[in-house]
Amino acid sequence: MVLNLRQASHKFLSLIPCLASSEDAQVVDHDWLGDLVDVPVSSRVRVLTGFLLRELKDYWHVALLISTILHPIDIKDEPSQLGKRRDLFNTVENSIIKLGLEKVWDIKQLINGKDVMNALQLKGGPLVKESLDKAMAWQLAYPSGTAEDASNG
Repeated sequence: MVLNLRQASHKFLSLIPCLASSEDAQVVDHDWLGDLVDVPVSSRVRVLTGFLLRELKDYWHVALLISTILHPIDIKDEPSQLGKRRDLFNTVENSIIKLGLEKVWDIKQLINGKDVMNALQLKGGPLVKESLDKAMAWQLAYPSGTAEDASNG
């Protein structure tokens, strides 16, 4: 778990500018999630954050804390630095809550493995996982979508 927290903290670092900004900032470095071609650019931060939190579950606060400590701050004064980091943590946490992702790992997938295996006529394997990941990316990009929408999308 320690290694996962370390890796996740670095992933969070790439998301902090987007989640802390009130503007529609785009993620610069997201090579850790593979292909997001089918995800609208406007939804990529939500999708990346959703996958990261699904991986971390309740430990996402710990990874966010580590990330805010690692995040560069250009204030030399230590007490001011602490306040700035606390504010950054709270801003990112609030953004995650606004996106409705604070318990994203509890969200039931619209399409399950059995659906994928039936649709693709497979008996299992890595293609099923890849399809489920794409379905989850779609679901995160379109949070009010239905299983029927996901099957057609």
